[in-house]
Amino acid sequence: MSQENVEIVRRAYEGMRARDLPRVIELADADIEWIPDRRVGVGPIRGREKVLEFFTDRASMFGEIDYEIEQVWDQGDQVLVFLGVSGRGSASGARFEIRIAHLWTLRDGMLARGEGFGDRTEALEAARLRE
Repeated sequence: MSQENVEIVRRAYEGMRARDLPRVIELADADIEWIPDRRVGVGPIRGREKVLEFFTDRASMFGEIDYEIEQVWDQGDQVLVFLGVSGRGSASGARFEIRIAHLWTLRDGMLARGEGFGDRTEALEAARLRE
């Protein structure tokens, strides 16, 4: 089942990359929980619509945004993803590149929980892995 979970996560990023929100939403549990990186200053978000709203608001800050999966760890019901994110700010047009991590928990073939990390070492620790 875990390889299937990796494929579900990959499909979610493909949907985000294409800005195809219905494609992403069909992969998320109705009660999905998203925990943003603590540096974002927002607490946990629960529910498909609220999580979608959070990601939509974040994406609207960028004129361009692209996600590149750099590395994936298959942990059974959890999938850790290292991402390269690049784009341009919508107001400034300034280019940016960041390297982040997301730890996803899947249940019954659906994204049930996600956690964002600006620090990849913290993400590895949360997933009980070492680089």
